Amino acid sequence: MWEVRVTPSGDFDNHAADYAHIEVAPLTAAMGAEVVGARLPEMSDAAFEELKQALYRHKMIYLRGQHLTHAEHEAFGARLGPFAVDAYTQGVPGHREVHPIIKEADTKVPSLFGGGWHTDSPFLDEPPAITTLRAVEVPPFGGDTHWANCALAFRHLSKTYRDMLRGLRVHMSARNNYLTQGVLLGTPIAFSNEETKQAGLEGRYHPLVRTHPETGEESLYICDTYTVGFEGMTTAEAKPIVDFLVAHCTQAAFTCRLRWEPGTVAMWDNRAAMHLGPNDYDGYRREMYRTTTAGTKPV
Repeated sequence: MWEVRVTPSGDFDNHAADYAHIEVAPLTAAMGAEVVGARLPEMSDAAFEELKQALYRHKMIYLRGQHLTHAEHEAFGARLGPFAVDAYTQGVPGHREVHPIIKEADTKVPSLFGGGWHTDSPFLDEPPAITTLRAVEVPPFGGDTHWANCALAFRHLSKTYRDMLRGLRVHMSARNNYLTQGVLLGTPIAFSNEETKQAGLEGRYHPLVRTHPETGEESLYICDTYTVGFEGMTTAEAKPIVDFLVAHCTQAAFTCRLRWEPGTVAMWDNRAAMHLGPNDYDGYRREMYRTTTAGTKPV
């Protein structure tokens, strides 16, 4: 018998809530929204609180025309909460928490940092909660970022499958990515310090189905880059589940895609979304900067 693939339907609710201080325009039915008519350094406390609620609702939000300095970017990141440990970089001079992500026009590599589906640093005991990313220079085409709504994807699984997954603990580690990058690039990924490197390679076990600390929403905590298995399972047992869940979460119906412009600032919730940045802009320079907000131990 041939299997007919049924596309997801129903349960798509990405409309904007009513806000008194910000205006929000949804990007897709699955997730993502633009906040318009606001500048981040000038946001009142009331507008900032609504911005956070919009972030939790849409999983990813973005603002155009910001053109922040490093100091403004760092100050906004500090409003979101304490900064997370960055596993890979030490920040730009004078702004320890603003981290460069730059690919030069003449750089051609078979694998790019952030080029696979992932959530930021899930191998830490307390992975980052929120990431902000700002664009300074972008290619004329390519260099988009994609996100997947892992909470929506979880709701579209059968009850039987959801109940089975709730009992699993996922092993997140940088080990496979570290070794793969070493083979492809001839040199392993550089960690920010030796302690973080050891923590990254050892990894951590987290609930596969985690509960959002602000909203109570359940979502899958899975990704293609850092998931190496499940507690108590062999690789052969775990791999089909990992492969299915990553493919399920990243199907087009659960995703959004952002075309960057200079001055765009995006932020996303690592507790409920995966993201990737394809390596599709050889010959063009892309200059971005990010901050990460500390999270709590997933439960």
